[in-house]
Amino acid sequence: MRAVGIIVKNNKILLIHRIKDGKEYYVFPGGAIEENESPKEAAIREIREELSINNIVIDKFLFQITNRGNKEYYYLIKSFSGQPKLGGEEKQRMDQSNQYYPTWIELDKIKDLDNLYPEEAKLRAINKLRN
Repeated sequence: MRAVGIIVKNNKILLIHRIKDGKEYYVFPGGAIEENESPKEAAIREIREELSINNIVIDKFLFQITNRGNKEYYYLIKSFSGQPKLGGEEKQRMDQSNQYYPTWIELDKIKDLDNLYPEEAKLRAINKLRN
C-alpha cells in the first residue's frame, strides 16, 4: 500500500521529476505505508521525509486507486511550511542513473504531461482539482 500527497500551492502542483535509467517522467510524492500506520499518517511522514517540509496539513482525502496490484491513497495538501527540497532515502539513492527533482508545474499543464504516472491518478487528480 502507498500513501500519496497531491500538493497544491499558488495554482501549481508539486511533482517529483524522475530520471531513471535514461527515462524521464513525473510522479506524485509519497511512499509505502508502514505497519500500524494509517494512510493519512504515512502520507504526512513520506512527504516530510521526501521533500523536507513540515507542518503538513491534509486538506482532504481525494481518491484511491489500485496501481500494479497495490492500493494507493491520495490526499490533497494545501498547507505546509518550508521550501520543498529532496531529502530522505531519495536523496541518498540519487546518482547519475537515478535522479529525483521536486518540481512545481502549473495546474492547467498537468493534463498535457504524457509522462505523469500513474495515468489513472493523473486523470483523477485533474478531475478532483477542477471541482
